[in-house]
Amino acid sequence: MRDFFDDIPIRLRRERSHTSASGRPFVLALVLCLVAGTLIILDRQGVITPIRLLVQQGVTPAAQALTGLRDQALDLVGAPRNAASLRAQISALEQENSQLKADNLRLQQSQVENASLRQQLQIQREQPWRLLGADVTVRPADAGRRVMTIAKGTTDGVQLGMAVIGQNPGGPAALVGIIESTGAHTAEVLLITDFSSQVSARIIHAGQAGLGLVQGQWQLGSRLRLGQIDRSTQIVHGDAVVSAGLTGSMRIPLDLAAVPANIPIGSVETVSASGQEQSAELRPFVDPDQVRYVWVILNQDA
Repeated sequence: MRDFFDDIPIRLRRERSHTSASGRPFVLALVLCLVAGTLIILDRQGVITPIRLLVQQGVTPAAQALTGLRDQALDLVGAPRNAASLRAQISALEQENSQLKADNLRLQQSQVENASLRQQLQIQREQPWRLLGADVTVRPADAGRRVMTIAKGTTDGVQLGMAVIGQNPGGPAALVGIIESTGAHTAEVLLITDFSSQVSARIIHAGQAGLGLVQGQWQLGSRLRLGQIDRSTQIVHGDAVVSAGLTGSMRIPLDLAAVPANIPIGSVETVSASGQEQSAELRPFVDPDQVRYVWVILNQDA
């Protein structure tokens, strides 16, 4: 038995590799350089580009998801640590929102006021009038009379009989009514479309002017009527009609002496004759029922 074991060779050490340990790093570096050079050549030839794009498409969703998780983690870290802090932040945001709404409202009001002032300055450049702007605050529901209330009164210089004008975009500033009664801070305006409204007027035709009287006809189904015109006066459709400034001297039973001359009123629509006089139906330049902002003419001798 001993002779049998003696015949079997016993390996006490591993057989050494033919490549020495000190040469392996060099071989590995050489292989990596060859691989890198090959990849560079393939990339320049455009072979690797589709593969790289495909890899990017696959990696991008994962990268975005990781970025979202990072942002959420940062939000959680920076979030208020207790309910009291959260309530304080909500309250501050509500106050800021309320302030922003108030500032926006003031800005809108300023824009409206600026537009009205620009409009007033334009009118005053074109006409010799000293104007007082006023909001229309009330339109009584009484269907028997055409009146409106404005937010200016005697403390602002408003007096009985003063003319009130309005303006539509692109049109002339025109007569809409007469101050009928006044208070300290408000005044009632009798609209020119009311049946009791009467204003002396001139009709302009071919450089000549004929006198007449404009009376409201709203209750009778039309807007304005120009009457008491001499038969010799020529009138055609489209002729302009302006105030004559003679209402006070005509002894009309209304205190209208403060209406100056040359305020546009309307234009002729139809003409009719009767005896020695003729009359015309007028379309006002400004519909008194549509105005929301008006101007009172303060200077009576304009």
